[in-house]
Amino acid sequence: MNRIIADNMIVFISGVPGAGKTTISYTLLKNLEIFRIVQETDILREILRGYNECLIKNTPIDKSELINILPHTDLLSYSRAKEQCEAMKYSIEEIVKRQNRKSIPTIICGVHIIPEILYKTMSGSNIKYVNLYFDCEEDLYSHLKERDENKYGKKSVPFLFKMNSELQDSILALQSENPKCFTSVNVGKCSIEETANIIINFLYQ
Repeated sequence: MNRIIADNMIVFISGVPGAGKTTISYTLLKNLEIFRIVQETDILREILRGYNECLIKNTPIDKSELINILPHTDLLSYSRAKEQCEAMKYSIEEIVKRQNRKSIPTIICGVHIIPEILYKTMSGSNIKYVNLYFDCEEDLYSHLKERDENKYGKKSVPFLFKMNSELQDSILALQSENPKCFTSVNVGKCSIEETANIIINFLYQ
């Protein structure tokens, strides 16, 4: 088996809050030191919101022309997450181009990473999509317990689980078309180390 990571590899990691995107990303980094992690999607979201506010303040502009970016405090449904990803896609593409230009294998993770949207323009043997998902609400809730109760309490679980299920369904559809580009891991049933090993094996395919 070829155990070489291409110097232009980009790994997108998606999943709902609590899926462990950041934790898994740093665990991968410990095992694959060639990678770097980009967690700029939240920053991008805030920059775009600030850009909107600047336009409103300084330019006579119709609000319908603004980039539709929701506050970071809002929970996203799958349809709204797709909208947010669409609005941020150009910026994400530029990050990918920058990392490729510098030959830096990169992990990009975030709740705004929606493979269904990004795959339209970001695909190829060097682009891998990994979705972290739960197969039951109980597992999702167990991962959310350490988070802000007001935002991620038990009442939010059905909403987030619906988003989780719709995201996973879209991944399965994409995976059936291109299994070398997409995979998913049931993080409710796998440890951090097991999840990282599944992803590492996938990247070396």
